[in-house]
Amino acid sequence: MEGKKWYLSRTIWVNLIALAALLLKTEAGIALTSEETAGILVVINLILRMITKEPLKY
Repeated sequence: MEGKKWYLSRTIWVNLIALAALLLKTEAGIALTSEETAGILVVINLILRMITKEPLKY
């Protein structure tokens, strides 16, 4: 099975965006707890895992 480049992975991008949001959350005034943030990220990752069709190729 071939695979796609890592930078085409929606899961990787969602996690990078989550990291950026974590670093910027005080600047934007977002008031989510760590548990809420983790819960949202888990749900998004589960959805992406269900629709993933091919492995990553590094």
